[in-house]
Amino acid sequence: MDARITRLGVSAIALAGVCACAVAAIVTASGSVSGHVVLETVVRALIVGVPIAVGLFARASPASRRFGDVLILAGFGWLLATLSASADDLPYSVGRVSTWLFEAALVYVLLAFPSGRLPGAADRALVGAAVLLFASLYLPSAPLVERYPLPAPLAACGNACPDNAFMLVQNEPAWVDGLIRPLREALLLALFAGVTLRLAHRIRGATLLVRRLLAPVLVVALLLLAALAVGLLGRTVAPESRTVEGSMWLMALALPIVACAFLWGAWRWRLFIAMALHRLTSRLDAHSEPQQLRASLASAFDDASLELVYWVDEGHGHWVDAAGHRVSPPAPNAERAFTEVRDGDRRVAAILHDAAVRYEHAFTEAATAYALVALDNRRLATRTAALVPEVQESRKRIQAAAYDERRRIEQELHDGAQQRLVALRIRLQLAAESTGDGNGHYAELLRRLGAELDEALDEIRSLARGVYPAPLTDRGLAEALRAAALRAALPTAVLAGGLRRYPRQVESAAYFCCLEALQNAAKHARGATGVVVELSDNGALHCEVRDDGAGFDIQRVSAGMGFSGMRDRLAAVGGELEVRSRPGRGTRVTAKIPFDEETAGHISGGVPA
Repeated sequence: MDARITRLGVSAIALAGVCACAVAAIVTASGSVSGHVVLETVVRALIVGVPIAVGLFARASPASRRFGDVLILAGFGWLLATLSASADDLPYSVGRVSTWLFEAALVYVLLAFPSGRLPGAADRALVGAAVLLFASLYLPSAPLVERYPLPAPLAACGNACPDNAFMLVQNEPAWVDGLIRPLREALLLALFAGVTLRLAHRIRGATLLVRRLLAPVLVVALLLLAALAVGLLGRTVAPESRTVEGSMWLMALALPIVACAFLWGAWRWRLFIAMALHRLTSRLDAHSEPQQLRASLASAFDDASLELVYWVDEGHGHWVDAAGHRVSPPAPNAERAFTEVRDGDRRVAAILHDAAVRYEHAFTEAATAYALVALDNRRLATRTAALVPEVQESRKRIQAAAYDERRRIEQELHDGAQQRLVALRIRLQLAAESTGDGNGHYAELLRRLGAELDEALDEIRSLARGVYPAPLTDRGLAEALRAAALRAALPTAVLAGGLRRYPRQVESAAYFCCLEALQNAAKHARGATGVVVELSDNGALHCEVRDDGAGFDIQRVSAGMGFSGMRDRLAAVGGELEVRSRPGRGTRVTAKIPFDEETAGHISGGVPA
């Protein structure tokens, strides 16, 4: 219903504007004495119609709705000033007095650009001075003058203009033309100079965003000031000059020029918003952090003071900045605006930004959407960071349990099955020796069983060494790998220097990673003639296994379970794995395990003796 009423209101204003343009055209056509009646008629119709049309356009935005109303009222008011083109005394006189009033109203239009409100005390003082000048020096002179000064901005009568219909005295007093007229024109020129300086001062102290809005009207104010100076001075010196005539037309077009300046500023503003959103989307991604979002928003929208604040729901709830300091939302009409970021009905954060973009839905929607994503990322990152220590501790517990289980299995194989098989082998040997000559067949059978039992013992010993090699516990990583190298399928050299004893999980992880790399080389390193295992300690334990085989393309060959297991084993003790290979250049597998004495007890409870 409200939208329907609004559409009806816009239609009514538009229809009234068309009628006003028609009246201005009829008055001009009937009273003009120039040789360009059609052109002058069209121009005067546009003088009334352009502000009304731009005002309707401005009302579509909440930020400029009030200024749109000002333009519409000024456009209809300017219709009275166009009566200066009439050939009749009364309409002509009404038009000339309305022109004076409009000059005072033009001060308000310039200073209220583009919001429709006077932003400061200086602006209100200038508007008050304009009203006082009109009320004290212009309006009282209407009953005292026989003819109005010529040339005038909207007069179309040339030198044959009607008399003043409001004159109440017999003769015009000499002091009106000798004192009042020069004084008021000088004050009018000073007033417009003050308006221009005020606009320049506002632009100088404004933010970059406000400067984009005020720059067009400052250009218009400078243009009108120049036209006013030329027109008022030239009217006295050379009233018939083309320059004076041009300046009068420029003053007549003042309101349409201001309206066009608004359109120019609106177009520049829309272009700026579009480019700012493009810059914002190109700088941010789905994983942006809040600080990155703040910096990107500030840079994209030329607002260095833009700030993200957060809602703290403790007690009565309040806003805090990134440093934890309490922040109060600005007043509704302040130079800073406050846009809340909500997750459903829940307050999450807010953006403190320049009030110039308060009503820009593209900015607020993009900024709040990105802010919500960034805050969700931060919340997820915080949760993930809290889970990382738990995962690391879990890995360490699993590694320690696996280590203990290997030791237990190795011990049971050594003390249990292996010892029983050894005892059984001895008994078989004794049984074979005690068998008489008449039972040689049984003796040979017992010896064969003994040989098979020896093979079973070798397999169990090999299995026990594979579960957890005794040299690793007794003599350390280098000696355990040298023992493994003796059994390797490819000739293997172990180079080690400056090593010390490490926690058992560290040594176990390094040993089995190197063992897996040796097995991979034996299986996959086609054409390899040997393998080198190099161990070093420069603040972290480095283990490198390299071969001179055919190599492979890492980008085209997916990592198998071997590499995945090696990475998981190293990750449990804070290490990392790197695999480098190229076709024809061999393969290099490097494990790095950071280690210091401070964390040694935390990893394994101590270094093995």
